[in-house]
Amino acid sequence: MLKFLAQCVLAIGLLVSAWPAAAQMPERDFAAYVPSVEPVLIETPDAPKIDGDLSDAMWARAALIGEFYQVEPSVKVPDVRTEVRLAYDENALYVAVKAYDPDIDDIYATILERDGDVWRDDMVRFYIDPFDTGISGFGFDVNALGARLDRLLQPGRRPIDAWDTLWDAASQINKDSWTAEIAIPFRSISFDPSADSWGLIITRERSHKAEEYRWSGINQSLSTFSFQGAGRLRGIEKVNRGNGVELVVQGTATASRDWTVPRDDDITLDPSASLLYKFTPSLSGLITFNSDFSDTPLDAREINTGRFSLFFPETRDFFLQDAAFFEFGGQAFTSSPNGRPFFSRRIGIVRGQPVTLRGGAKLSGELGGVQIGALTANMGEADGVASQTLSVLRAAYDLNKNSRIGTIVTNGDPTGASDNTLFGIDYLFQTSSFRGAGRLESDVYFQKSFSSELDDDEAYGARLAYPNDRWNWSLSFKEIGENFRPALGFVNRPASRSFDAGWHRRTRTPQSSTLNWWQWGTDHSFVTDLDGELETRETALVGELQTSGTDELTLTVFENYERVTRPFGLPTGIIVDSGEYQNDGVLLEFQSSMFRPYGANIDVEIK
Repeated sequence: MLKFLAQCVLAIGLLVSAWPAAAQMPERDFAAYVPSVEPVLIETPDAPKIDGDLSDAMWARAALIGEFYQVEPSVKVPDVRTEVRLAYDENALYVAVKAYDPDIDDIYATILERDGDVWRDDMVRFYIDPFDTGISGFGFDVNALGARLDRLLQPGRRPIDAWDTLWDAASQINKDSWTAEIAIPFRSISFDPSADSWGLIITRERSHKAEEYRWSGINQSLSTFSFQGAGRLRGIEKVNRGNGVELVVQGTATASRDWTVPRDDDITLDPSASLLYKFTPSLSGLITFNSDFSDTPLDAREINTGRFSLFFPETRDFFLQDAAFFEFGGQAFTSSPNGRPFFSRRIGIVRGQPVTLRGGAKLSGELGGVQIGALTANMGEADGVASQTLSVLRAAYDLNKNSRIGTIVTNGDPTGASDNTLFGIDYLFQTSSFRGAGRLESDVYFQKSFSSELDDDEAYGARLAYPNDRWNWSLSFKEIGENFRPALGFVNRPASRSFDAGWHRRTRTPQSSTLNWWQWGTDHSFVTDLDGELETRETALVGELQTSGTDELTLTVFENYERVTRPFGLPTGIIVDSGEYQNDGVLLEFQSSMFRPYGANIDVEIK
C-alpha cells in the first residue's frame, strides 16, 4: 500500500511539473523587472554548426533563458515553453532557440526569402543594443524555416530593413517544437568593448496563435522594437575583431559593337570599391571610391497627388552603415519629415537624377562617450552642375539613462547654387517610470540655416508624448522659417507652423472574450502660415477593435480642410486652382489577421 501511495504521489508530482506554466503568474514587479544573462565563453573549435540542430555538445553548457512571459493578447505566463541558450567565442555570439508547441502541424511558416516578411510567421527576434543607448541597435529575425531579416533600429521610426550585414541562421521543425541557431560575428556590428552590458530584446512570435512572448519589457505599452524595456547581456569580453578591414570591389562592364564596316568594338570598365576599417570595436571608418549603387533596392512607386514633394527613405548601403548615428530630433520627424536637417539622398542624387559619387568617407561610432557620425563626399559633374563636396557632422552625448543632447552641422549644396551651412541642437528625454510605470517621451530641437542665396533662417519644434497602452496621447509643434533651406536636408513646406495632437483610450477585454481590445480617440492636425492663417486642418474621431484572432475593424469620421494659395499641377496635367477645399466623410476599414494563410483588406469610404 505504501508503495502504491508513493507511486501515486510521484505520478501527481510529474503531472503537476508537466502542466503548462500558465497556471500561475509569479509575483514580479514588471515595472522594475530587468532580467540579465551572461553567455558562456567557449573555444572556437567547439563552435556549433549553424544548421538548426541543437545536438552540438556545447549547447548543453550554454547559458539558458527559460523565463518568458506572454504580452499579447494578454500578460500572463505562456501556455508553451521557450528556451534560448547563449554562448560566444572570440569570433561570434551564438544563439540557440527551442520553441515548444503542441500544435506543431499548425506552425505558420511561409517565408523563405532573405529580408522577407518573416514577421508574419512563427519566428524569434534577437535585438541587441551594443552601445547601451536605450533607443537604437541591431535586429536579427529568424522564422521557423530559417529565413532571415536583419535591420537597424532607430528611435521613433520603423526599422530599416534595407540594411544588411554578415551573419548566419538556420531552423528546423521537429515533432514537438521548432528550433533555430544564430551566429552573429562581432566583426559585423559596432560595439563598445568597455561596456559592462548590452541591451538585449528576445521575442517569440507564436503567430499561428496570435501570441507574443518576451524575455524582457513585460509591458503592453512598449513597442516590440523598444529598447526601453531591454534586458541585460553581460560578460562579452576577449573577442577578436580581426584586423578591422573589409574590402568590397565591384564593377560595371559595358560592351558595344558597331556592325558597319569597318567594325568597331568598344568595352568600358567602370570599377568601384569600398573599404571599411574598424579603428576600435566601437568606431568604424568607411571609404568609398567611384561608388556603384546599381544593386540598390528600387523605391516603392508612389504617385504624388499633393502639392508637396514626397519623402523616400535611404536604401544605399554606404549611407545605411551606422545610419542611426546621424539621426537628429528623436521622434520629432516621425509623422512628417518636413524640416529634417540631414537627408542622405541629397548626396549622389541631383534633381531626381543619379550622379557619380567620386569618393566618400564616413566615421561613425562612439569615442570617449560621445556618439559620432561624420561624413564627407565628393560628387561628379551633372547637367551643368560642377563637382560638389558635401559634409555632415553629428555628435550626441547621453547625460544619463533618460536623456541625450546632440548637435549637427551640414555644409554644401548638391546643386552648386549656393554656399549652404546648417547648425542644429536637440535634446531627447524618455522614461518608463513616469508616475510609477508610465512611459513619457519628449523631444526638443532648434536649427538654423545659412545660405548665400537666402537670408539666414530658423526651424524649431517640440514633442511631448505619453505612449502607453491604456492612455496614449501626444502633442507636437513645429515651425519652419520662410527662408529655412538646409541644402542637405528635407524641407517640402517652408513658411509654416504645424500643430498636432491626439489621444486614445484602449480597453483590454478578458482573455475569454471574442475581443482582445477596443479603443477610441481623436487626432488633430493644423498647419498655418507664419501669420497664423489656417492652411490645413485635419480632424478625426476614431474607433477601433481587435478580435481574439487579431482581425481589426476601424471606423473613422473625418473632416479635412485645405486652403490652396497658389495653383499646382498633378502628374496627369490637371491643374488644381487656388481656393478653399473641404473633404468630410466616414471611412470603414477591415483588415483580417496577418497570420491567416488567406486574408483581405476592405475599405469603404463615404464622402
